[in-house]
This record gives sequence, structure tokens and C-alpha cells, in this order.
Amino acid sequence: MQTARIIATVANVWRQPQVTTLDRLALNNGGLNQWIEALSDADSVAIERYDRVVTQVLFNDPFVIDRIVDGWAYGFVTNQADTHHPRGYPGWVWAAQLSLAPLPLQTGPTVTVKRAVTPLLRPDGSTLRQLVLGTELPVVSGKDAHYDLVQTPLGVGKVAKRATQMMVRSQSQSSGAQLVALATNFLDLRYLWGGISPYGFDCSGLAYGLHRAIGVQLPRDAADQALVGTAVDLADAQPGDLCFFAHDHGRGDVHHVALYAGNGWLLHSPKPGKHVTYLRLATSVLADELVVIRRNWE
Repeated sequence: MQTARIIATVANVWRQPQVTTLDRLALNNGGLNQWIEALSDADSVAIERYDRVVTQVLFNDPFVIDRIVDGWAYGFVTNQADTHHPRGYPGWVWAAQLSLAPLPLQTGPTVTVKRAVTPLLRPDGSTLRQLVLGTELPVVSGKDAHYDLVQTPLGVGKVAKRATQMMVRSQSQSSGAQLVALATNFLDLRYLWGGISPYGFDCSGLAYGLHRAIGVQLPRDAADQALVGTAVDLADAQPGDLCFFAHDHGRGDVHHVALYAGNGWLLHSPKPGKHVTYLRLATSVLADELVVIRRNWE
């Protein structure tokens, strides 16, 4: 097996190594803009119904290749934990979105993008790639007042320091409140099955992506996320906690996760065809399905 790095801004990890004509728009390394804009609500529902996209990976994420077939690489996303697959989240990635170029060994600091989108620049200032929330890169030098020099699969680049720093509204703001503040940037963003990026999130992808941005690594799926962190009572819930919901009045399988936003409100990415929104827990059909609340941000 070989460990590759993602060189696309965001790459879909597909269930099968074939895509529709429409989905071929998602094989562009520069971003998913064209694909997202072309998707109708019906297309979005079909992605979930047929489980075509299983997750996403971000620029520089590691991907362990098991085999390559007709331009597709099957392997594992090693930084997305999955209880069913110890090596990481499995699926197919378009091989042109991967790099096998060896990277220099890095043992120093890293930076994580905390904006929805920010450019990765070449040393001369031209744009090399767009980066999205949660992208992590090792720092080569941080001496410049405005930019960090970073190592990437495409060579050395630079990222604005302001893009990797949290916009704190007050010095007393908790990491949980920061999660909620980040999440508000994605209100009205259309749900995307398998999505972990600002092009679209599914419910657990929103939880995963927001926590990743503040340096907390969650499992990828809601059922696994419900097993980690500190359990808290609803009466003690704070902004940034994760609320998990299960079928059969909370006795069945976990099927949804939402971010607790405070004062009885949730912020979540509901389902295909819908958008990231607020929800009042007490008056929601989800109230009867609440099974556990977990805190990972302390």
C-alpha cells in the first residue's frame, strides 16, 4: 500500500469507481463549484438515496491506496475514523486528485484553515489552489507577519495568518461558542450527503468539519461520534455540544447529530434538499429521539 496526498481543494470519496456525466464535474482539482451549482435538489436527494458519495477529503489529507483500477484509486481516508474499518474510511477517489510525491518529514507546527475558503498562494503571490475550512498544513516558516510558509503536495506555498486564526468575538468566548460562531457562516448552505466541506455538509460532516477546524478530531459518522466526548445532561448543555438522535424514540440506531446553539436551539444540516438551519429542540419531532449529548471542545 502507498500513502498519497489529496491535491484537489476537496475530493469526493465515491461508493463505486464510476460516476454520471453530471458527477464528472466533481473530478476537477480546483474545487467543486461547477458540480454543486449544477446539482438540483433532486440530484442531491439521489446522491443520498443511492449512497454515491460516502465522504470527502480535503487538500493534503492522507489517503492510503489499496489498488488502482481504470484511473480510480480504492483506499482509506486515515484521518476519518470508522469503527467498521480500522485503516480509515474506505472508498474510491479519482486518481488524478492524488499525489504520490514524497513530502519532507515534518515534526513542527501545523496550521488549520478557519475560514470557509482562503487561497493557497505560490511564493510569488499567485494563487495555487483554494483551501477550505479544516485544511491542515505543516509550517515551514512563520517569520512573516502576514503569511505562513507551508509545505504542500504541490510544493511550498503560503497562507494568510488571518485565515488560520479564529475570529474571537470576546476573550471569554469558549471553544464551544467558537464552534457555533463558525457554524453560522454556513446557514442556508444546502445539505450534501457525504459532505464535510463548505461546498455542503451532511449532519455528521458539519460536526466533523467544525471540530476539525478547532483542532478536535471526531470520527466521521454520527453513530461513532455519539460514543466519544463527555456526556452531559440537556439541562447542562452549552453551545458547541453535540446532540444525537436515534430511531424508535431514542432506542434504535443513531441517525442524526446537531450542534447545540444555546437556549434550547439547535443548528444542523437536516437532510437532502434542505439547508443548514436553526431548530427549536422542544417543538421539534427530534425532541422524542434525543439519546445523548456529547461535549468534545473542552
